[in-house]
Amino acid sequence: MVRSTCRAVLLPGVLLALTGRVTSASAQRATELPASASMPAAGVAGPIVARSALGPDLFTIDDAVDLVRVTDPRISPDGTRVLYTRETLDWSDNDRDDRLWMVRSDGTDPRPFTSEEGDGGARWSPDGRWIAFLRDTDSDDVGAGSDDTGPVRELFLIRSDGGEARQLTHRATSIQRYAWAPDSRHLYFVADDTLATTAADSLRAGYDGVRVDEGANGQERRRWSNLWRVDADPDSAAERPLTSGHRMVGEVAPSPDGKYVAITVRSENHRNDDYRSEVALVDVSDGEIRRITHNEAPESDLAWSSDGAILSWMAPDTASWALAQGNLYAMEVAGGSVRRLAPTFEGAIGSYAWSPDGAIDFTAQVRTTAELYRLDPRSGRVQQVSRLEGVVDAPTWSADHRRMAFTLSTPTVPGDVYAATVEPFRTRRLSRANADVEGLDLARPSVVGWKSADGQEVEGLLYTPPEESGWKAPGPLVLDIHGGPAGSFTQTFDAHAQILAAYGYAVLQPNVRGSSGYGDAWLRANEHDIGGGDYRDLMSGVDTLVRRGVAAADSLALTGWSYGGILGGWVLTRTTRFAAASLGAMVADWPAEYGPGFHFDVVRWYLGGDPWSNGAFWRERSSFWHVDRVRTPTLLFHGREDRTDTPMQSMNFHAALRHFGVPNRLIVFPREPHDLREPHHQRTRFVEELRWFQRWVRGRNEWRPPPR
Repeated sequence: MVRSTCRAVLLPGVLLALTGRVTSASAQRATELPASASMPAAGVAGPIVARSALGPDLFTIDDAVDLVRVTDPRISPDGTRVLYTRETLDWSDNDRDDRLWMVRSDGTDPRPFTSEEGDGGARWSPDGRWIAFLRDTDSDDVGAGSDDTGPVRELFLIRSDGGEARQLTHRATSIQRYAWAPDSRHLYFVADDTLATTAADSLRAGYDGVRVDEGANGQERRRWSNLWRVDADPDSAAERPLTSGHRMVGEVAPSPDGKYVAITVRSENHRNDDYRSEVALVDVSDGEIRRITHNEAPESDLAWSSDGAILSWMAPDTASWALAQGNLYAMEVAGGSVRRLAPTFEGAIGSYAWSPDGAIDFTAQVRTTAELYRLDPRSGRVQQVSRLEGVVDAPTWSADHRRMAFTLSTPTVPGDVYAATVEPFRTRRLSRANADVEGLDLARPSVVGWKSADGQEVEGLLYTPPEESGWKAPGPLVLDIHGGPAGSFTQTFDAHAQILAAYGYAVLQPNVRGSSGYGDAWLRANEHDIGGGDYRDLMSGVDTLVRRGVAAADSLALTGWSYGGILGGWVLTRTTRFAAASLGAMVADWPAEYGPGFHFDVVRWYLGGDPWSNGAFWRERSSFWHVDRVRTPTLLFHGREDRTDTPMQSMNFHAALRHFGVPNRLIVFPREPHDLREPHHQRTRFVEELRWFQRWVRGRNEWRPPPR
């Protein structure tokens, strides 16, 4: 179903559908366009709402599209320099360009580090002399035996003080992930197996039927992936396989003594069988594999203690794929039982690393923020290190763990790279990627709480529009539903909410039952009840804001993506209070999604059973089978290549709304998976949603977006 969390020119090939009449009382306020009328594309001539018309200091759609993103900071072993990836918009190519940057930890000498766009995944060698990174190479150069289309991602090396980058691997398949050996003399990587020439020739000849759930295939063609070692010397970079055969190797973590490589691995690739992944040790000398875990829980995030005695990992449980935020487990490699390291900590643990003194430094989300913490593995005691009141992400530490780098995002500052000393904890900002945005009049969300229908305490974020937007309470309110269901809203920079606020909409983002960051009990509170208590959490939040005089009861809108689209569709079948809705990547019919979509969480947790043993409930909680109750004008989005929530779901919901005469549009984005990646498509989503809300919530039929 919904593994994700989760905005305009209409482009050729985009599927649009516009329907006729509306019957809800709230939507009748707006004058309706005839069914044959075309909706103008973004940027056409006509009334324009530009930044100056909104207010010169308000956040616009193109401010969102133009945001520079900085990610994956990597501090050098000695703590003096930080590598990171800087991603900028290339509007003409409908793409975003990545480039590696380097900056000193004191903030001086920021500069591009490599010469080509698209470089990424940089990692320092343990001795600090080299930097490995990934770069696309021309697929025409990889030789026969590959059925890959497009570029192949290869490993490159460059001296850390600069110079010419040199190619290290020469493969027919892309490097998926890699790690340095502790002696800096080798690297270990995972890549798909190369096809035999005869097999590749057969595929090119059109014998390319996918045997679903056979061999390495899931619903798409895949190949077995194995572990390799390569010398860290471009002049003699011999590649040696350490595993072979029918394996799907995932993560890679070399031991500090260099004798073993810890991996996650499974022997089948069915898309609902991630729980079959196990932790194993590969002996570097002879390739012998020793399994560490034997369960039905998916393990990830492998790491070694500094002395190599303990191996740790993240997993929901030690036995099965339980509904849990993710717990930290460890065992002594020489022998011993698996134990949970922070059994009483209720935050959602993110990235972590062992320090030389035997402690574990990590990030975790607790309610609406994510901060840095330190764990004593012996006592289980957790100490909070930072109090930055935003979202700390992607931390890395120097070899002695005295200095670190990370990204920090707040509701009014898009993510930037920071360096810090650990004790005492003092930060220094290393980048200012979106300084122009920080000077705008941005909405500053507050944490709000309320009681649900059953007395449960619920909280969320409330964005009230900037004064310059002209919003006055009570005013229009957009109910925003997060993905997951185990996602959550946090105090990070939210471009979608900022756009809505700039146009005069308050935005309520509830962390309903099922959300992460509030402990496992809250995460599990919607088990076998999807669309039950979580729906009541939403509506009680709206009721509270209407009662407090924040929201106008006749000016409500609804938006959501993934699980937000799923629960949003369900809301529309329960109430006619909303004047407009914008839903993306939804599932409307659970039984129909059983085969084509991801359904592990649905079967085990959110509905239970299957369409045969529990069919009445599966259908009862499917919004498609109650669509005759919907009166709200609804805008639908879906990626054509979405394999998580399949596009047939939105198509059926659209057809049903059209059948019952409810105004709606469906926009299907070619080439897009579960989330929208192409900038033109992202802008389309933002513009068309605003157009829809302006029309149906405010009756502004002639609203036009600003030109690009």
